[in-house]
Amino acid sequence: MMTTTEGVSISWLSFWGIFLLINLSLSYRAHRIQPSRVTLQTVITYATWTTAMLLDTAIYLWRDAMIWTQIDTWTAIFAFAGISVTLFVGYRHKLTITDPLVRGYLAVFFKGVPQLTLAYNILMVGGAGVSIFGILTGHITICSRLGQVLMSLREAGWDRNRQGSAISEIANEGSWIVTTIAWFMVV
Repeated sequence: MMTTTEGVSISWLSFWGIFLLINLSLSYRAHRIQPSRVTLQTVITYATWTTAMLLDTAIYLWRDAMIWTQIDTWTAIFAFAGISVTLFVGYRHKLTITDPLVRGYLAVFFKGVPQLTLAYNILMVGGAGVSIFGILTGHITICSRLGQVLMSLREAGWDRNRQGSAISEIANEGSWIVTTIAWFMVV
């Protein structure tokens, strides 16, 4: 992203930041319920990634004159539709936005949908703004975080905070695989 932002969108970066904040709060709550080295590492990982995402977004804003595009509008529409359905289903089951599983599914729509529209955008305009390093790092870090969540589940049990994190990270990896395929198709 330092030389081009082709294929990258502000909605993808912004929603990614929200995804990280949701998972940071889920991992923090899981750590408060049953503290351990694994859960502390997970909290630190999400805090680090949240900081890195803020820096990435700043670089994007610094590099581009055009900030909001049509793909951002579609990303927001699809994501907010999924968020609305999640909140409605949660309401029907008497769950609030503070419920960890509701938050886990919200994170799916803050990350999975934007990555799927990112894949579409890469197919339409190219993916030079996403490097092979970014693609590989994405898989490595998603799988590392998912591994931390799964180790935490094994260590402390299937509490709702850990379940919410697991749901969101599984969707994250699935949608990143689709983005990776799209990127390889245009490179």
